[in-house]
Amino acid sequence: MQKNLYFSVLCIFTGIFLSSCGLEEVLTVEEPTITYNDPLYSTDEYTKWYFSFKTSADGGENFIGTDVYYKIYNNSSTLSSERSSILSVNTTSNSSAAATRMIETYSYQPLGTSKSTDSSVFFPEVNRSVVFRLLTYANADASSADTDERYIDHACVGIKNGTTYSYSSYIPYRNGNQKSFDFFDNDESDKKDRKTDVPPAYGDSDYKCAEADKDQSFDEYYVQMFAVGVALNPQTVTSSYSLVLDLGSVPIKKGE
Repeated sequence: MQKNLYFSVLCIFTGIFLSSCGLEEVLTVEEPTITYNDPLYSTDEYTKWYFSFKTSADGGENFIGTDVYYKIYNNSSTLSSERSSILSVNTTSNSSAAATRMIETYSYQPLGTSKSTDSSVFFPEVNRSVVFRLLTYANADASSADTDERYIDHACVGIKNGTTYSYSSYIPYRNGNQKSFDFFDNDESDKKDRKTDVPPAYGDSDYKCAEADKDQSFDEYYVQMFAVGVALNPQTVTSSYSLVLDLGSVPIKKGE
């Protein structure tokens, strides 16, 4: 009898506490769902080495934008393994598990820009088509620089408004906005920025490198990308994430 009374009182106080404090709100964030080009690191055709996707049509409550995350690898098998691990939990029933695994387990980093006005390539608009290419290739055709197909050859970020892409002076940089993706200094037109053209090094937060390979040089690297919708939880002032969208992977080769 006494035990039952104690249990009843405990339940009452627990109910009062939960109702007064309120349960943490679980935000549902709509994910970007369309890729217009999904490159694979093993593809030899450099004109396909760009990323293109569409942000969500309606981000949901407290949606603040779409972010792009990346990771650099020197081993394609490791890339494939970690990509598969992330996508294995990328289901509606698992909510933000894929984004959490991508960021916390595998240390994917937000994509930066050549201008340090912001920490990442962040797209606040919904229902926008986005293209970006990580670097300019040595055999790029400069005449394409002012066309809607600019991203075929040139490092850039473009957002489509209506039927045309608008480009800013931003180009994709590694997280922190201090280093480019031109690891081998292949682009002869950016001599003033040569200090930014360095290969990833063992210990870099955005680079997967086994300790046994830390002193080894490579002629080819691979970059995997994901896009994810982000909402700000007003109760906890923390980010909530959508399912991730696999944007694909591209190689960065010496001499290209």
